[in-house]
Amino acid sequence: MKRREFMIKGALSTQVIAGIKAAEYISTKDVAAAQGGFVSDRPIVGTAGSNDPALPHPAQLDELLTYQQVRDVVWLALDRDTSDRNLPSIVQTDSWVVIKPNIVVIPVGGDHEPNGWFMVSDHREGTEHWGLVTDLRVVKAVAEYLVERIGPRRITIAEGGPWFTSGGKLKKEKFLDGWHCKWKAFDNLSYAEIVDELNRNQSTTTLDIVDLNEDEPVYTENYDPYNTGIGAFQFVPPKDPDGTSRTEPTRRKGIYLPKTILERDVLITCPVLKIHSGAGVTLCMKNFVGCIHAPAYIENPNNNLKIMIHQGNDYNLMRGIVDLASAINCEYAVAEGFWATEQSYMAQNGTNINHNVVVAGGDVVATEAVCMMMMGFNPLDSEVLRMCNIKRLGEWNPERINIAGQPIKYLSRNYVRQNDFYTSRGIRKWMMLGPVSSSIKDVKELNPHLGERKSGGTWSILDGDTIIDNVLQLENTGIQDSLLYPLPGSADCRKNKLFYLALRAKLSAREDLCGQLLVGLDGGEFKAFLNGSEIRYNRSSLTYDPSPMGFLRFREGENILMLEIKKTNRKSEPVRFAANICSDFNGNRIAGLEYDPQSE
Repeated sequence: MKRREFMIKGALSTQVIAGIKAAEYISTKDVAAAQGGFVSDRPIVGTAGSNDPALPHPAQLDELLTYQQVRDVVWLALDRDTSDRNLPSIVQTDSWVVIKPNIVVIPVGGDHEPNGWFMVSDHREGTEHWGLVTDLRVVKAVAEYLVERIGPRRITIAEGGPWFTSGGKLKKEKFLDGWHCKWKAFDNLSYAEIVDELNRNQSTTTLDIVDLNEDEPVYTENYDPYNTGIGAFQFVPPKDPDGTSRTEPTRRKGIYLPKTILERDVLITCPVLKIHSGAGVTLCMKNFVGCIHAPAYIENPNNNLKIMIHQGNDYNLMRGIVDLASAINCEYAVAEGFWATEQSYMAQNGTNINHNVVVAGGDVVATEAVCMMMMGFNPLDSEVLRMCNIKRLGEWNPERINIAGQPIKYLSRNYVRQNDFYTSRGIRKWMMLGPVSSSIKDVKELNPHLGERKSGGTWSILDGDTIIDNVLQLENTGIQDSLLYPLPGSADCRKNKLFYLALRAKLSAREDLCGQLLVGLDGGEFKAFLNGSEIRYNRSSLTYDPSPMGFLRFREGENILMLEIKKTNRKSEPVRFAANICSDFNGNRIAGLEYDPQSE
């Protein structure tokens, strides 16, 4: 896919950032032409929205739809995936397919909250949070697609939800669960009725439900399905049942997963588009948290909290999500936004929105990347997708994904983050000089190269990803603080030592590009220079969040960005740092720039 030329609008004098949204990666060519130009070695992700002209009954992206309209959108997205990893290619007639929806609340209504769980009808607000769970109409449409197009031997709908386990009986007369309740916003469907209807109407495929909390637990320790040599990312504290030491934090040894999840032939993760307070978004990958076999860890089998993956801060939670994705190694994803959630609080609850889009693909990482673009975010900001990518679970870079569907700018919506929390990983590859004692005098003429000596030091590579992957992250800190990582050598030097970080940002567009330099800093102060000119900042320690900061104008060709960081804390205390170049005040990474050192 060719890089699109980007242009700016607005002016620095009015402090309007004219950056590039992730959606602008997609060409405005029609779908057929785009498919004809696909690069063969890149994954294909199918997309569709209710406004698609190819639909028999198009509708606005925020309209309430009938079941038939929902089904048409789902099937259109599935049909547009023409890769060798699409459902007709990976599902056979003898396959066992498991569909994993996201069910974090159930609609019981009134003031009754069994087990202390939040219900869809939250009596404290009078708000029905339909956007927190996968639309049952989508699950039904996917099941019908499988039955009618392929006819596998078995389809199982599986989730480990927030209700009392039913002892294997799943009978509505005795138990309150997510399988038998009616979901008003989803055409009053229940999962039990979906299964009964599809079994009644055909005899080729057997459909059933498996409550993952009741399934047989299997302990798995394989976090490296593609032999990368990279094991678990998540650290667990001493004495943790999944650790290997009673005295020291260790990487996760293993985790109990349901037998159904491990023995299926094809697993389809089927999440809803949602904002999350810590992970930024909760999509295809975070949906795997419901696969944890919680009763295997706790004495009370009726308490199914998935707390064992929430170790330390939210950064370490994201590591746990990637460990789950690696151990499960899902085959397909169908994500939807017919009812979705933005601006969440308390981790899950938020504001309902209607965003009638479907994203489908056999590369689950690429599918989540496209979902993020649909939500107005840049996938290269995602820590979860970065770690999944280096595990070879899939592609995360928009420029290396073939998207089959309308241009994303016609389907996207800018989701509001949770309390404006900043969750971007930032730019992690820099050239670094330091620690040095004397400042560089000729900043305007500075053109650093790796291996070059300057001010008594040598320019070398700073790989922030490698550094932060080895930080424990078991402290109870916010996401803004946990994204800061220590500069090498900063803990061993005295106060007032200097560090220089530099990169080249190449702009291939014919017009200038404007963005915001976002810096988080603890234990130091800094100056910033672009092409030799200083950008004015408050140089004291900064929280890594999307508060207004300085603007940068990148000109066509090569631009040199340099940061001078002075250590202000004591010896033995590191200087901790993070930075990004953003397109807006939400802290989204700007697109349209190529970096040297190469970031991704």
